[in-house]
Amino acid sequence: MRFVLLNPNASVEMTARMCAVAREAVGPGHALDGYHNPDGPAAIRSAADNALAVPGLLSLGARHLHRCDAAILGVSMDTALNELRRQTTIPVAGVTESAMLLGSQLGAPVGLITVGSDLAALYRDLVRQYGLGGRLAGVIGIEAPGAYGGATDATVADKLRDAVRTLHRAHGARVVVTVAAALCGYVNLRDTDVPLYDGIACAALQALALARLRQASLSSAG
Repeated sequence: MRFVLLNPNASVEMTARMCAVAREAVGPGHALDGYHNPDGPAAIRSAADNALAVPGLLSLGARHLHRCDAAILGVSMDTALNELRRQTTIPVAGVTESAMLLGSQLGAPVGLITVGSDLAALYRDLVRQYGLGGRLAGVIGIEAPGAYGGATDATVADKLRDAVRTLHRAHGARVVVTVAAALCGYVNLRDTDVPLYDGIACAALQALALARLRQASLSSAG
């Protein structure tokens, strides 16, 4: 199968990191291409950044969605997810939606970790819009500018481990998922209180499952 990952921001490095995680998640035998939005913000850290990213993201969708079996929206705010779905008949998987759906199947309530405390309220609102508020333990935004680099950072890993502990002990999370794209590559931590999963991997697996379901449906109909 062929997949695309659409990154609404302008970071080539972050696109590469997300694609690496997504490719590992879907496994061999599939093609996955990643595209960034050169007209988007350097990173999406606010509602204003989110809005700024939409026109370029929809343009990416118009150019690439018809070439694949499913798409991964590579941004934790699930920017313009419904608009992308209206552009196409293929499945489009959002990170936070997939994190909540798959995470809660592994053990609700689910804790989410992003980068930046100012965004926590936006995630809570997003989860409620999906009708999944009852499965959310809490959201923690860690202050970790080092997460936006091209490689993983030991100080980010320490903050991530602390956030997992807080979500479990103070908020009752049984599963924790990193939803920020900047936290790609940090889930293989030792000594976390509860299982920790990567939101990009969740979205990639969701895209794979939905693509297979769609393919089976089309085959039976034909």
